[in-house]
Amino acid sequence: MFLLSFVLSAVGYWAPVAPSDPRIVYVGRFDWTDKASPTCEWSASEVRLRVQGATFTATVDDANGCGWEIVIDGKATGVLPLKKGADTYAVNLGNDSVHEVSLVRRAEAFMGPTSFKGFEVPNGKLLKAKPRSRHIEVVGDSITCGYGNEGKDQNERFRPETENAYESYASVAARLLDADVTIIAWSGRKMWPDNTTPEIYDTILPNEGKGQYDFKGPVPSAVVINLATNDFGKSAPDEDGWTRAYETFIRRIWSHYPKAQIYAATGPMMVGDPLAKLQQYLQKISTDMNDPRLHLIDFETQKQENGLGSDWHPSVKTDEIMGAQLAGVIKRDLHW
Repeated sequence: MFLLSFVLSAVGYWAPVAPSDPRIVYVGRFDWTDKASPTCEWSASEVRLRVQGATFTATVDDANGCGWEIVIDGKATGVLPLKKGADTYAVNLGNDSVHEVSLVRRAEAFMGPTSFKGFEVPNGKLLKAKPRSRHIEVVGDSITCGYGNEGKDQNERFRPETENAYESYASVAARLLDADVTIIAWSGRKMWPDNTTPEIYDTILPNEGKGQYDFKGPVPSAVVINLATNDFGKSAPDEDGWTRAYETFIRRIWSHYPKAQIYAATGPMMVGDPLAKLQQYLQKISTDMNDPRLHLIDFETQKQENGLGSDWHPSVKTDEIMGAQLAGVIKRDLHW
């Protein structure tokens, strides 16, 4: 575990690095209205730096003290527990060699915005980080956010501290594919008819209801839609209305990413009649659309022996299993 330091002392002068510096890579949707303060809310939003040095600092303004995963040279090393408001944090990299460092947002959009104000590399230098050449997008609900995946068991109620989007199946799959990932997900959301993820799909800051994404960022080769668990929770929605809404959303995604392979998924929390009904609905969509770019994927129902997260949600182990399944399917279909 690398140590974090939150009290900084001046050891000399070094030039600050603006957040808009082209050597920094931002993965996911960031609001660049103020170039001195790029802001994000979506799960697994990432800031990637390449640092030559033993430490770097980040000045961050956070609405509610959202935790960020620290990933150094491909390994998660700890959590950067942001305070509410603006502060400067230092991350110890262990030695002064060249390191690839990522800060990855653990919690989902309802925790509010996080803004990056600047960076410094004391007694070192910032090198140019690179985006991955591959990109995927995953659209969903709490399962895709990693809701409570670090909770001790199903009886523990949700806390933001136990939600880790870096360990969600979407992020796991991306790492196995050597791809970057954009997660568009919010707990409790549905496909249709109300409280839907599609109605906030175009936004940059969904909690604020601000910013229309221009879809000019990296184009995903694969888009996964994992929306149905909340739709079928109490009873099956109207088949015609639900399947038409799903088909409309698929076509909407293709309007932005016409070459993307789309995967319509069942979730690991579904069993019995609701699962069977969902599979029936998705098969109808697949048959009606009859498009080789559309695929169905059934995630295996979670197992007690793999542990359960908060409020019966998937555990980190289940996310690992789902991520491996998804990566295998995408790798097969895209010949990656």
